[in-house]
Amino acid sequence: MRDRPLREASIRQIGALLDEEAAHWEADLHWDFSAVRAAVAGGVERGTLNGRVLSDGVRPVAYCYYLADSGRTIVGSIFAGRRHRGKGLEEQLAERVIADARAESGCGRLECQTLFCTAPGANGRFREAGFAGRPRHYMLLDLRRDFPAGEPQIPAGFRLRPVRRNDLHAAAEIVYRSHRGSVDAALNLTYATPSACRTFVDTLVLRAGCGRFDPEASRLIEGPRGPAGVLLASRLARTNGHVCQVSVVPEVQGHGLGLALMLIALRAFDRQGLATATLSVTGDNERAHRLYDLLGFRVWREFAAHAWLRPPGRIELPR
Repeated sequence: MRDRPLREASIRQIGALLDEEAAHWEADLHWDFSAVRAAVAGGVERGTLNGRVLSDGVRPVAYCYYLADSGRTIVGSIFAGRRHRGKGLEEQLAERVIADARAESGCGRLECQTLFCTAPGANGRFREAGFAGRPRHYMLLDLRRDFPAGEPQIPAGFRLRPVRRNDLHAAAEIVYRSHRGSVDAALNLTYATPSACRTFVDTLVLRAGCGRFDPEASRLIEGPRGPAGVLLASRLARTNGHVCQVSVVPEVQGHGLGLALMLIALRAFDRQGLATATLSVTGDNERAHRLYDLLGFRVWREFAAHAWLRPPGRIELPR
């Protein structure tokens, strides 16, 4: 098996593998991967995308890429074609890409969420390389069969309304406050600071960073002391709605606001004729899991979040 830098591959060589990957994730995760496929193809075509590609003779059969993003380096897909899975290729790619990324002088922090990896064994390569990590769950609800009963119940003094463009700062503040001191904030720089949360919210709402933003399913909660909760939703595929983010500020958690946000989003998905709803959550977030279990979600795929800091830095996970 030939191993070479992704920069040396041409789109003519790797295009069929990218097509197979896009079809795989749409079938497996109900995720339209065409925008990601186009971005990866553009990077390959320009010769600017870092990573590794494994070829069986002249035909690429597996690849992995990584890219710099706002104070960190992110490992993206770790994908092997159907006929080449179960042969250790993903593990080999993860090991090589970790080494390549760390060798770059500008890489002080390296992260990976292995949702888009075709071999669970690749998670072991991150652990062996000294990454901190936690399991995560990609969850799915079949809206045609398991639609939750009940109507949203809003406590006195609170109201829900659509998310407006001028709400993005407030939404980011809610997301930040709800994640402060959490495992998610330790492993994912997205949640670590107010400015990172604002970039995240802007990406979801304004730049279709996780599917096309769905204003009908997205809501903001206002309480006696101001904005208290938010749900941002998107259309991940033609028949799948995705809960990108649901957050409630700590002081009003436990009052049913998260449930109300979720019920409104799921009803909006149903009105639009969608067949499924999806979301992802950290495995040991027991409160969130109780809510999603109550609504009928089930674990569709297990993956992991990994993060590493260049020594003497160290990822500290809350107990």
